[in-house]
Amino acid sequence: MELLKIEIIISNTFLQDLIQKLEKVGVHGYTAIEIFKGKGIKKGEQLSEGLLPTTRNSLVFTVSTAEITQKVIENIQPYLDDRGGLIITSRVIYASGLS
Repeated sequence: MELLKIEIIISNTFLQDLIQKLEKVGVHGYTAIEIFKGKGIKKGEQLSEGLLPTTRNSLVFTVSTAEITQKVIENIQPYLDDRGGLIITSRVIYASGLS
């Protein structure tokens, strides 16, 4: 079975909505990590110094089958286009402890 890692960066404002959408398309497990610092091509260096958690971004990642990954891309990319965010997928060569 081919496994893929899905990584999504999104504003904390939309994090719970994103998680609901992921679960709706079949993602059953994920990890969300708040981002402290980053540097992008469009906005340059960004620090999460805001007082409110809603001014920060999170990285959400999961490992899934190719079929579910395709559903995630089809359903989440339009959502990210509207709200801002990034989605990356990559092949998983080895994974342990997923079940």
